[in-house]
Amino acid sequence: MKLPEIFASPVNIRSFVQGAAIFNAGDDSGEMFVVQSGEVDIIINGTVVETVGPEGFFGEISLIEDSARAADAIAKSDCKLVPVNRHHFLYMVDEMPQFALHVMKGMADRLRNADKRAEA
Repeated sequence: MKLPEIFASPVNIRSFVQGAAIFNAGDDSGEMFVVQSGEVDIIINGTVVETVGPEGFFGEISLIEDSARAADAIAKSDCKLVPVNRHHFLYMVDEMPQFALHVMKGMADRLRNADKRAEA
């Protein structure tokens, strides 16, 4: 997901080394992340349910619901992430409808993949 430059400025970018926890299930939320480089594993109950790569995003559900994290996010490789806090998220939803559609498509894809895993 390409973000406006204001959100992806070098000052905002966070770096994580391979194996580092970005967040854990149960943690307070407050921001989602867009992967600038590297990969992040999303883990539920010890199982990797998704690997998010460059321009992918994660953590949006807890931002939308204002709820605790439902999964662990662990750096699969060294990675650089762009945090998007609630204020920025709401601004982008309001000012850039394509952003909202992109997030909804990502959530729909995740739900579809979860259904496939449940059927297996």
